[in-house]
Amino acid sequence: MKLFSVFTVLAASVAAALGQTIELEYPTDGSVFEAGETLTAQVSRPNSIIGCTEVGIALATSSCNDEGCPDPAQRLGNVLYAGPFKPTNGYQNFTVTIPSSMNSGPAIFSLTHLCLLGGAPTPLLEFRNASISVE
Repeated sequence: MKLFSVFTVLAASVAAALGQTIELEYPTDGSVFEAGETLTAQVSRPNSIIGCTEVGIALATSSCNDEGCPDPAQRLGNVLYAGPFKPTNGYQNFTVTIPSSMNSGPAIFSLTHLCLLGGAPTPLLEFRNASISVE
C-alpha cells in the first residue's frame, strides 16, 4: 500500500510540474534574423491549478558550430533579457535585439524559466529553445 501512495504522490508531482510549463511562442524554429535586428519575443504560460511563484526568465542567443548548438542548461550565450516574468492574459512580450556581433549561420534562441512550485515551494527550472538563423 505504501508503494501505491508513493507512486500516486510522484505521479501527481510530475503532472503538476508539467502543468506549469511555459512556451516560447516566438521566435519559432526556422526564424531568420539579421545581426543587430530587434524582435519581439513572446512567452506564454498556460493556466494551471497548482500555484507557481514566478522568479524570472532569461532570453538568450548563442551561435552554433560544427559540433552543434550549445546546451542552454550549460551555457546561455548572449543574454538579451534577464528579469521578471509577469504574463497578462497568459503571455508576455519582450523586445530584444540580436547582438550585432553574432556570427552568421545557425544559432539557438533560448528561454530559461524559474518558478517556485506549490505551497511548500519546489524550484522548477525549465528551458525552451528555437533553432534560428542569423544573417
